[in-house]
Amino acid sequence: MVRPHVTNPTDLPVGIVQASGVPDEVTVPIDPKNWETITDAMAQVVSPVGTAALSQIKDVDMAGKTGSAQTISNMLKAKMSASEKLLHKDNGWFVGVEPRRNPEIVVCGLYEEGEHGDKTARVVAQVIKAFVDKQRRNPQKMAGKPQAGEKVEIGAVWSAPESDGGKDRLQSGHFFLDAGKKPMIATTAAPGLN
Repeated sequence: MVRPHVTNPTDLPVGIVQASGVPDEVTVPIDPKNWETITDAMAQVVSPVGTAALSQIKDVDMAGKTGSAQTISNMLKAKMSASEKLLHKDNGWFVGVEPRRNPEIVVCGLYEEGEHGDKTARVVAQVIKAFVDKQRRNPQKMAGKPQAGEKVEIGAVWSAPESDGGKDRLQSGHFFLDAGKKPMIATTAAPGLN
């Protein structure tokens, strides 16, 4: 788990001292079978039997959790008239992920006075649908045969020893090469790409 921050600590004004030294990343051991159970249950939330059934997206492995948050206590609300209660509706929440096992996108929505998360889920589902549609429209970049004079973008990952002779460090980068006056015969890509 990664600890959320409202701001980067280096962006804080001079003289501000953080109140705690909690690590930014914490590993929480979880049995993979439990993770499957949790994510399968979250997928049921957007199924026809779930609390956000109308948010299901055909052919998209989305999962989520609905929720509501009180704006005032139920005890206080019980003492109010019907018209007063209308001024204090609960907030509706929904968090959606896609795909459910190893999410590429997580969207959290709050619908103020939405009462329940099912309404919020419909909005979140549209954001996730737009993301998935865009991913499906943009095919992966494949290496091809460049034309003479064309610039070719090259990306690479390599390891190099530390300057002090320590452990190898993973590095990456990209650059452009001129294909030259003659067309190149072939280009290569990572294994599995043509």
